[in-house]
Order: sequence, then C-alpha cells, then structure tokens
Amino acid sequence: MSMNKQYYWIISLDNFAGDDHFQDLPAFRWYLERAAYCRHVDSIYPSVTYPAHTTLMTGRWPAQHGVINNTKFQPERLGREDWYWQSKYIQGKTLVDIAHEQKRKVASYLWPVMGGNRKITYNMPEIFANRKWDNQIFTSLRNGSKLFQLEAFLKHGSEMDGIRQPALDNFLHHVVLDTFAQKMPEVQFIHYVDLDATRHTYGHSSPEAETAIRRHDQRLQDIFDLVEQKGLMDQTHFIILGDHSSIDEHTAVYLNVLFKRQNLLHIKKDGTVQDWRVISHTCDGSAYIQVKDPAKIPLVRTLLETFSQKHGNCIETIYSGIEAEEKGAGLCSLMVEAARGYYFLDEADHEELLHQIRPEDIDNMPHITRSTHGYSPLKENYQTFFSMMGPKIRPGEIPGPMKLVDIAPTIARLWNAELPETEGKAQEAFFNNHRRQV
Repeated sequence: MSMNKQYYWIISLDNFAGDDHFQDLPAFRWYLERAAYCRHVDSIYPSVTYPAHTTLMTGRWPAQHGVINNTKFQPERLGREDWYWQSKYIQGKTLVDIAHEQKRKVASYLWPVMGGNRKITYNMPEIFANRKWDNQIFTSLRNGSKLFQLEAFLKHGSEMDGIRQPALDNFLHHVVLDTFAQKMPEVQFIHYVDLDATRHTYGHSSPEAETAIRRHDQRLQDIFDLVEQKGLMDQTHFIILGDHSSIDEHTAVYLNVLFKRQNLLHIKKDGTVQDWRVISHTCDGSAYIQVKDPAKIPLVRTLLETFSQKHGNCIETIYSGIEAEEKGAGLCSLMVEAARGYYFLDEADHEELLHQIRPEDIDNMPHITRSTHGYSPLKENYQTFFSMMGPKIRPGEIPGPMKLVDIAPTIARLWNAELPETEGKAQEAFFNNHRRQV
C-alpha cells in the first residue's frame, strides 16, 4: 500500500436538507468537528435527483448537461417512461472523466446516470428493468460491471427487498464496505436513498425521517471505522453532500387530465398517449409543458392561469420557455411551478383534476407521496448540504450561500484539476491555504 495514495469518498445522502437535525448524532458530530461545511446550498431547477446528481458530476445546469428530468420525454410511454440511466446522456466533462485521466480507480454505487460508463472500474448503476421481457439482474449486468455485481448479489442479495428501503441501502452499504476493504478504489461515488424514500412516504419532518437520518449516522460511523482500521485517515478525504431538500404536500394536480378534457390530449384504453397537442411532463414540484403549435402557447398559458385560479391557486408561477431555460431547466414551451403543498402527476386517465392525499393513498395509488421536491431551489427553507473533510481541508462552518453547480469544480480543485465549461466556481473557503474573512 502506497503511503502517497489518496482516497476520496463522495457520499450523497439523497434529500438531505441543510436544516436537518443531525449535528448531535455521534458520527455526524465527530465529522463536523473536523470538516468544512455549508448548510445553505441552493439546488438546481428542476430540483430532482437525476439532474441534480449530473450537476454534482459536471458543475453544469440541466439545460447544459442534458439530463433535464429524472425521466425522458416519451409521450408514447406516459407513466412508464425510461429514466436517464446511462452516462451517454451527459453533455460535458465529469468528475469520473477527471479521475480516469488521473488513473484513479473509481467505484460507483447506485449513483444516478452512470449506467454503461466504462471509465468506472466497479460500477453498480442505479437502473431498473422497464420492459415486460426484461428482468432486474440482466438489466443491471448489462449496464454495469458484471463480475463485481454478481459477487455483490451473491454475497449480500438476501438483504434486499426489491428496491424497498432501508433494505436497499443496507445491501448497498455492505457492498461499499466490502469493496473498499478488498479492492480499495481511490474514488468512490455512493448514493444512499433511504432518507429520500422515507420522506416521500412519511413526510419531510416525520419521526420516520429522523430515524432514517440516524441510520445514515450509523452508516457513516461504519465507514469512518473502516478507514481508521486501514490506517488511512491521513490519506482520505470525505465529501458528504445532499442533492435537494423536500416539501410536504397535500394535493396532487393532474394537468394532463385538464388537457384531455380540453381535447388537447387523447389517450388509449391502456392509458398511454394516442396523440397530443399539449402535454405535461412532471418534475414533481414543477412540470414541463410542451405545446406542438407554438402559436397556441398564449392560449395554453391562459388555460393554466384560469385553472389555477379556480383550484386554490395551485400553480405558483408559469414560466415561458426562455425563462425556464434561464433558470437552468430544459427546452419547453412553458414550465409551471406548484404552490407549496401541491405537486404534479402525469396520469391522464385519473378521474380528478386535483386529488387530496389521504394516508391510505400512499400504498394504493401510484406516485402518491407525502413529501416531494422538484421546486425552485430558491424556495424558503429548501436548501441542501455540502461538506468536505481531509488533509487539504480547513475545518469550520461556511455560511454560504453556495450553489449545487459549485460542488463539482470544488472537488476538481481538490484534485488539482478543472472542469471546462462549468457554470459553478470552486469554493476556495474550504481549503487550508485560504484565509477566511472573520
């Protein structure tokens, strides 16, 4: 083992908020005493997982890096769209590219948009079988490291319960520990989803969410203990971050039902799209609106404004396509932002325009949640978290605000590298050689 070799753990805690109460938990407390951290990090627009994690890899807004939503725009597969699973969709250089150029061995565990990335030595991509003729094992093997994943599934697969949490993160966590103990990749990208899934099901500030944070604390403790047992603390940087926060909701809004009632959208018996003139593509707290005939955009805007006024002002803002792109979102005719407590769903065969969420809906209705994201990153109390600890880092809280696009160039700076065409800036306040203002 070379004493000069450096190790980097990039750990994403999905839906980890800057104002979460974690500082008194033992592993987090130990870490924060030694780390530089910012609790006020603005996410991206739309603030959903796949665009956010691609921003974490590139330092670019979704409009520039090309991953503009979790799911692709596929009207013919409405409600069953493919996700942006593969790294081929990313436009621009990534942190994986830099690590590969520097000949660092890379591992990636359920990090979004990394499917098929051959620059990753140990790749377990986040992906699921989305065709009736496919199955989960073959889908994962096709898009990641075959032998590595087979070994992981054989050794720890019994811990899984499909994609249910916390079993999935428990499985993932044991794979992470085993991989580092045996193979020791220099760079690891780890995506834990336990907290996000829990908040969707039980609510942002629920007791269950607090329990999920405590589970994350134990996972971090396991990682710190392993690195300490290896005698590598002085050669290791830990980077712990979130991708977005979430907001509790009480009502789901079905804009495609509105468009169907206006004869702007026609649906087959199986619920898929037959043809459309206007269609909504949800990002949960926001939604892309696509209009085939640009001349009809003002009429669609008026339709949406009238609908919102009649239904509790459920739409907070309607952006033009240019305004949406200026906020970093993808190409669209219009973009709508939900008011606090509301979010958008795409099903066009739903009976209601709006659906008030009941406790029993969580288990019985698809896509119904109690808390979600996708809203503007500038909403109040909606920030996420970024931190670094290690030999090159000067400990202490950094007041911020930061932006999610700043994180990738800051990590690149840690590696004495740069990301071209990034919209973010490396945050020098994290580093030992920076003199902070008092």
